[in-house]
Amino acid sequence: MKILVTGGAGFIGSNIVELLVEEKHEVVVLDKFVLGTLENLETIKDKITIVTGDITNKKNVFDASDGCDIIFNEAAASSSPMFKEDLAGSVKINVEGFVNILDAARKNDSKVIYASTSSVYGDNPSPLTEDQKINPPNFYAATKFTDEHLARIYTSEYGITTTGFRYMSVYGPHEKAKNNFANLVSQFLWDMKKGIAPIIYGDGKQTRDFIFVKDIVKANLLAMNLKGQKSEIINAGTGRATDMNELINIINATLNTKITAKYIDNPVKNYIPTQLASTIKAKKVLGFEAKVTLEDGIKQLNKHLDTGGI
Repeated sequence: MKILVTGGAGFIGSNIVELLVEEKHEVVVLDKFVLGTLENLETIKDKITIVTGDITNKKNVFDASDGCDIIFNEAAASSSPMFKEDLAGSVKINVEGFVNILDAARKNDSKVIYASTSSVYGDNPSPLTEDQKINPPNFYAATKFTDEHLARIYTSEYGITTTGFRYMSVYGPHEKAKNNFANLVSQFLWDMKKGIAPIIYGDGKQTRDFIFVKDIVKANLLAMNLKGQKSEIINAGTGRATDMNELINIINATLNTKITAKYIDNPVKNYIPTQLASTIKAKKVLGFEAKVTLEDGIKQLNKHLDTGGI
């Protein structure tokens, strides 16, 4: 199949591209190379078409998606702090950009598989289920929840098949270009490999459902097989929660170090203390279950970094 991956040079997007190439698909990457980097595509750049462009530019999206059977949308202002730097620009990327993708899918009769976020759940009790009442706690979550509604309406009005994944806390290779926007697992590992004490907000008892990026990729590719004119929203997590103190212990064990975290008062408004996905729907609809444990994922990421990966 011919497949477009927007944000395909970024963290999750480049990992999706790698597996699509491995499975012999014809892949087009559309990226404006802000958080994405050509280094993430270094091993496969000769096997794909790379287009420099922006999802907020309708012509860029329509040209890149021409003839595509599936569009994976991983292009986004992908964390709450980005909205503090440029609110209007971030909203434009996540909402107007997504409308351009949906319009392109309508033109090409393409499936759309896109990144939403667990942030939409706010302070809902865990385990987080797709049918919980949603009250987005910040601008980022609000834009992603808007995308979910837009996808449903496009399915209803135009018959487009859409699948949105509410990603939990994703970590893994190819995240280096995100710098301080990267996942805590990656940031802690980068620091601790340099002997730097990681900074933890509060007492470290807050939890996250950490999922390895290769598992996220598998979930996305399983969504390619969904049939019918449906609009699905599915959690992408492990169903296991880990607190920050245990995360530090796991990284120390991986590195054979004894680094102690630095604890500071939490400066973040609307901070979510717990995150744990219900995985029931992912298993039922996709047959998806995360396979990589946090311990093994950190070992794989550490090996990737030790061999020159980013």
